[in-house]
Amino acid sequence: MLKSLCAIERYKNGDLKVLKDERWLMHLALTHECNINLERIMSLEDAKENYILNYVERTLKALAGTALSDYQTYILEETLKWCEVAKCGMPHIREKWTEKGFNLFVHNVGSAQIYSSVEAEKSDVLYEKAIILLFDLFGLRKDKYDRFYEEETYLDVMNQSIDYKRIILDYIKGDRIVDIGPGGGALMDLISDTFPDKKVIGVDISQNVIDSLKKRKQLENRPWDVLYGDALNLEQYIGKGCIDTIIFCSIIHELYSYIEFNGRKFNHDTIAFALKSAFEILPAGGRIIIRDGIMTEPVDMKRIIKFLSEDGMEFLDRYCRDFKGREIKYEVTGQNEVMMYVNDAMEFLYTYTWGEKSYVHEVNEQFGYFTPSQYKEFITTNLGSRANIIELRHFLQEGYTIALSPKIEFYDEKRQPVRLPDSTCLIVIEKQ
Repeated sequence: MLKSLCAIERYKNGDLKVLKDERWLMHLALTHECNINLERIMSLEDAKENYILNYVERTLKALAGTALSDYQTYILEETLKWCEVAKCGMPHIREKWTEKGFNLFVHNVGSAQIYSSVEAEKSDVLYEKAIILLFDLFGLRKDKYDRFYEEETYLDVMNQSIDYKRIILDYIKGDRIVDIGPGGGALMDLISDTFPDKKVIGVDISQNVIDSLKKRKQLENRPWDVLYGDALNLEQYIGKGCIDTIIFCSIIHELYSYIEFNGRKFNHDTIAFALKSAFEILPAGGRIIIRDGIMTEPVDMKRIIKFLSEDGMEFLDRYCRDFKGREIKYEVTGQNEVMMYVNDAMEFLYTYTWGEKSYVHEVNEQFGYFTPSQYKEFITTNLGSRANIIELRHFLQEGYTIALSPKIEFYDEKRQPVRLPDSTCLIVIEKQ
């Protein structure tokens, strides 16, 4: 039985202590009561019929009968038990919610605000993450490839990773630069600060990102500009020959993972269209710079992951069920220990690195989509003889080793300790 249904059953059987632990249930249960003191309640005999609580209970029972994964069930349970709270609550509580600016008239908005306010400190899964999953379950997107929580928290994380991206500066050519998918604007800041005479433009299809960056530009007096545009059709927004360098920094894997191209996501044709779109508007001598995930060669190598905590196996099992990029398999080789193909192991570890709080987002992305030789062949095939690859290198971003060292041990097939495989590539293409 769902934990929430157990709590409702306890309440209906007269156990009022459960209301102290389950804040959502307290608000739903006491919606008809005034100035009530939980310590003094002795009987529920005079309680009125609570139609809202009964409705929530029915929806939770319907959820309990589905065949969703444990994590999906958990997210939806969290959503359903809080979704009607804004309709309820004692008068003095509702007054406080109103003072905080919560929109109790649009109850789904108000419920989300209440949840974030009351539960954020003790819950690993915020209401916004439930919304992410709900949209994905029903195949909906706010725009073509919006990440849903392109807000301050996510953009701050993107900005903090900028030290790993300074290498891009060495390959910028010309005075007119485009950053595709600029996130929080950190790379644009870096380019503008290093090359103050260059014109830098961030292009993104997410209106949330555009609005956030415009606000930053105004408040911080930043010299760069932002432009709404589709990475798969840049010519519609930028004239041919007007840009000297186009940068895809940690964005191609997101296009690959989120865009449904010709009826399916995780489609290499999406990458082809993005690169062609950029290549076609470059003048001779113009450059495309790619910094993104990479797969390891040879692909048939295997690696052993030994988890240092009991929850590692559960996390892996859930990941294999939820990840849609490709089938991920593992062989149990010992207690809290599995053997996997090297690229499957590393793909999983990208998500495991970020942990539970980012799971809903990270499990939807495939970071490595080509090996180095596959990437080289793909560029040549799709961009033709005018595409000169002047740099193609790959490396392990050291942050992964640091983040994973308390979580796993990593071995080869002979059980010898080995380093993690390379995670990241840098590719520079110049148009001849």
